[in-house]
Amino acid sequence: AEGYFLKNKTMTWFENTLDKQHFVRSHRSYIVNVQQITRIDPYEKDNHVAILRSQVHVPVSRNGYSKLKNVLGI
Repeated sequence: AEGYFLKNKTMTWFENTLDKQHFVRSHRSYIVNVQQITRIDPYEKDNHVAILRSQVHVPVSRNGYSKLKNVLGI
């Protein structure tokens, strides 16, 4: 499904509930479906940005980048 969803749960709840092979917390405010990522580009000092199929840019922290690399096998 496309779009944004509001739910009265914490990010940690979503992070622990969603399938870890498909959803990764890329930043303190974002959880991304890894199947929608087309590329990950460097952005500023130690951060990256994930570009989704929908052309949405999602921030990726250092820790999030490490998690994404592990899940994506890069």
